[in-house]
Amino acid sequence: MYQLALHQKERNLVSVDRSGIDDQAIQGFVLGSSDDLLLLQYVYDFNLDGLMVFRIADITGVECSGTCKFQRELLAHEGLVEQVPFDLRLDLRNWKTLITQLSAMYPLMILECETLDDPDFVIGSVDEIRSMEVAMQWFSGTGRWDDELATLTFGDITSCQVETNYTKFYQRYFERTANCP
Repeated sequence: MYQLALHQKERNLVSVDRSGIDDQAIQGFVLGSSDDLLLLQYVYDFNLDGLMVFRIADITGVECSGTCKFQRELLAHEGLVEQVPFDLRLDLRNWKTLITQLSAMYPLMILECETLDDPDFVIGSVDEIRSMEVAMQWFSGTGRWDDELATLTFGDITSCQVETNYTKFYQRYFERTANCP
């Protein structure tokens, strides 16, 4: 916890490992953390690519390597560090509080349950937040909204993403075609 708070305070670019879940480290700026969740400004190929939230329990390492320091300098030189929402304050107490806030701010969200025997990836908009689960209107890769809601138990959710390049492309498509739930 202290390490995350220090990286947040120093605005370091960090690399986050989740060994049992993802073979690739995730790079980003720490925007907040709690005992249960880590909020990052995701950085992918030198682009700010939305907000990502992970379960702390799944994190196997966080480091600010020489590569991270150098790449932060490159991002700063391009004016990208000043675009990171370091002042963003979200209640990271648990998935329920976080998803409630994010769903009010962003029209689309990706939720993943990566540790299930049959992992779930759901992209769509939050329909209802219940005591132990979230129900989402979801759509396929071809932009077709499903008639049935996807229901995810908070205890199974491993990551959440909003404002990514991926979700923004679909959002623009839905706005152009008036194809919203």
